[in-house]
Amino acid sequence: MSGDVPVRFCESAGVRFPRATLLVCLVQYQDDAQHIMEALRERFTQFDLVLHPEKTRVIGFGRFERQNAQRQKRRPNTFDFLGFTHYCASSRRGTFKVGRQTSRKKFRKKSRELNEWLKAVRNRCPVKDWWPVLRAKLQGHYQYYGISDNMRMLSRFYRLTIRLAMKWLNRRSQKRSFSWESFGTYLKHYPLPTPRIVHKLNTLSPVR
Repeated sequence: MSGDVPVRFCESAGVRFPRATLLVCLVQYQDDAQHIMEALRERFTQFDLVLHPEKTRVIGFGRFERQNAQRQKRRPNTFDFLGFTHYCASSRRGTFKVGRQTSRKKFRKKSRELNEWLKAVRNRCPVKDWWPVLRAKLQGHYQYYGISDNMRMLSRFYRLTIRLAMKWLNRRSQKRSFSWESFGTYLKHYPLPTPRIVHKLNTLSPVR
């Protein structure tokens, strides 16, 4: 993502990691992954730190993960990172690629925050004042989550936004303000931004 930067850790300089630091290590062989896991545990112990038992794991992932999962009669492994669920997918040419979509946890969190905001703002000021803010919230959502393969989740959030907006507009008073037909007319005059892919990751060279 655009916010990622390469960093070099220097323990002797007193570098401290924030509590929410996430680390993903990719290696070719399982033995190497287990070795890294044990090394991290030992290193953390020296500083009276521990790896979170429910958020630290070694999983199979890559070109052969789906075949391995099918043979072992299980679902292919996925992992969450930076608000996305990463999963094994295939390009149009049939080569392996990493698929990404908004994680369920983040989607629920964003949905809850949007619902609470609309509930709070509906009577605080005229619609013409907060409608541009709603547009900006959607634009910001697309700017971050608008990556290749994530259109389905973007569209789902867009539809949810429309439903919630109509719901809370109709609860501004005892009298219902909109039907779906009249709200559709309103959206034609004051449209909300539709989903779009901002970061086209599939244009990068495929993993072979």
